[in-house]
Amino acid sequence: MRIQVNSDKNVTVDRRVSQFVRNEAHRVLRKFAGKLTRVEVHLSDVNSYKFGINDKRCVIEARPARYRPVSSVNKAQTVRHAVGGALTKLRSVLETFFGRLESRGEDTVTAKRSRPAIGRRRAPVAGASSSASMPSAGVRRVALGHTKRSSVLAKRGK
Repeated sequence: MRIQVNSDKNVTVDRRVSQFVRNEAHRVLRKFAGKLTRVEVHLSDVNSYKFGINDKRCVIEARPARYRPVSSVNKAQTVRHAVGGALTKLRSVLETFFGRLESRGEDTVTAKRSRPAIGRRRAPVAGASSSASMPSAGVRRVALGHTKRSSVLAKRGK
């Protein structure tokens, strides 16, 4: 699980803050470490340099392997409380997400693709039984073609 910390220009993130966020994320999300590929933490100040209540915002996005990312948002008075609240919400979301996958019987760790990648697929065999009900590729090309060559082939019956 890789943890990435981002911030806007109004929140200074030094080594100490970055280390705090990483430690908290590891501590809270330890249970899901093998199932997550990356966790992104975005820290921002809602109303810039002005003072306000609950003006620190933390958005955490977790990327489960093979699935769409899930996220949580929390606003608080300090960065520490915003991160803690967002991590608590994210843990709840991930428990629900992986619990539903397990109840459906889906494997949450191994790769989903049982067939080769898109560039490695082979074209279907012309004599296969699934293509028996469909016209052959040559006839379909003639029917859709608009070139002089296709009309000549159609007249010949090829």
